[in-house]
Amino acid sequence: MPTISVAKISRKFNLGNYETMEVGLEAFIGEGENIQQVLAILELEAKKYMENTHPEAFKQQSQSANPQTPVSKQKPGPEIFPEDLRKLLSFEQGNGCFVIKPRQFLGSEKFAKIAQIVRGAGGDYKSAGKDSHFKIPLK
Repeated sequence: MPTISVAKISRKFNLGNYETMEVGLEAFIGEGENIQQVLAILELEAKKYMENTHPEAFKQQSQSANPQTPVSKQKPGPEIFPEDLRKLLSFEQGNGCFVIKPRQFLGSEKFAKIAQIVRGAGGDYKSAGKDSHFKIPLK
């Protein structure tokens, strides 16, 4: 089986009035990185791009595709995660930020849920192979 070294993702967003926009991203997969996590990151980055460039259209699309209440910005800590996700993570605080590391392989679905919560709290994901982690600045 060949080694996968590049991951690509493409998403279409409805801008309304019969107009759509397609966002395509690609990333090289570094040593020790998992393709599912890289694809989840690309998915989040595509959504973040649309949210920043076309907030009205993104809000309409995300509400129709995902009726969940958006994650509110709250003080970072283990309590911002549901219990099922919390037990998969380790938490550290220091240097003006809150660091969250997975205790095990998360898979793309759980990774995306955690990333959504972290982004809702003003944080992001730092890809660094085995040292990859989520980071939320303390406010």
